[in-house]
Amino acid sequence: MKYYPIIKARIQKFNYVVALVGATLVFLTMFVTTVDVVGRYFRKPFSGTQEISELALAVMVFLGWAYTQAEKGHIFIDIFFDRLPTWLRNIMDVINPLLGIVLLSLVAWQGITYSMESKVSHMNTVNLRIPVWPFHFMMVVGGVTFCLQLIFDVIDACKNFRGK
Repeated sequence: MKYYPIIKARIQKFNYVVALVGATLVFLTMFVTTVDVVGRYFRKPFSGTQEISELALAVMVFLGWAYTQAEKGHIFIDIFFDRLPTWLRNIMDVINPLLGIVLLSLVAWQGITYSMESKVSHMNTVNLRIPVWPFHFMMVVGGVTFCLQLIFDVIDACKNFRGK
């Protein structure tokens, strides 16, 4: 456990960088959409805006998961949770991330399957012919980084549960 803080800090830094990639895609999507809207005014719309927006949206969502979890930014039902006894809250702090790890492991696994299928079948977008498998693979990156963050949450919750 002596390397735990170092590993956790490095993974959280990676999660931050991954979230920055997602945030950059938000900006680029806004730019492409703006160019498309202005282009329509001059009867020269940017073709493929919808495709770019759809691909970028998926990446934005998946790449922000782990960072949001590290910052405790996900939705939390504190009205219910705060009324529980402390011992039960501590148990829930361990069980909830464990369930998340199971679920997101399945997401990552299926993401690998789906991205490989789309690569093998040469799946592309209709208008711009952009290969979609790298965007599908972002589901894997998001799922794995979220699982890593949840593992840290379980370890921290167990430390709190034991009173350390």
